Amino acid sequence: MSTPFKQAQSKLERLKQEQEEVKKAIRKENANIPFGQPNIIGRRDIYKDVKRYYAKQRKLAKEQEKQEDRIAMLEDVEQFKQANQLVQDVHVVGKSEYATIGVKTSVNNLDYFRQKLIELEQANQEAKAFNKTKPKLLKKTYGTQITKLKRKIADLEAIQEQAEKNVFSAKTKELIESGAVTQWQKKPIFYFVKGLRKVAFEIDEKGDFFISPWYTPNNEEEETFVQQLLDKTKEN
Repeated sequence: MSTPFKQAQSKLERLKQEQEEVKKAIRKENANIPFGQPNIIGRRDIYKDVKRYYAKQRKLAKEQEKQEDRIAMLEDVEQFKQANQLVQDVHVVGKSEYATIGVKTSVNNLDYFRQKLIELEQANQEAKAFNKTKPKLLKKTYGTQITKLKRKIADLEAIQEQAEKNVFSAKTKELIESGAVTQWQKKPIFYFVKGLRKVAFEIDEKGDFFISPWYTPNNEEEETFVQQLLDKTKEN
């Protein structure tokens, strides 16, 4: 199983253990309170601690339920990967066993898309050949899907080629190594700015960063911050 799955399992075990400890604390607190003992006005609430433990128990139960849903989702992801072994990057919508799982448009999935294209083209040829026999019911052809998939592959190959050809100025390397930007593994020509939402740089032919027209600053404050980063990448 993957590292995220193992981490999720470990967290679930910790939650279960913590719940057992809280149950023990509740039993202990209840044992220390005489049966039917009422609270006395003006004195400390003798049920305060046990109420706190019950509240914690309810919170842990909800967390456990969420964690069990996450594990169910991760199990489905593992099964999806096993059934599609060329897939490296998985797209997941949802946090439970009912999550929708698909293939990300990522350079890491190029081999999967290429294989998918071969299969679609073969199925398309078979369908067209069958339809030439003039059957009562025609088989579905895949011309539109093939065209879209070819375009997707071409776009990803162009991104991969550009990323491999990129040169880096000394200041650009310095900014990357500082952790101020993070390369997007799915589409490696983009470097997202840490601390900002969907703001990214690309690299020009000189190896310097510039603001990506696809992921621009959202306000004046972000523009100022981004410009300060870019100023650091300019060669002296």
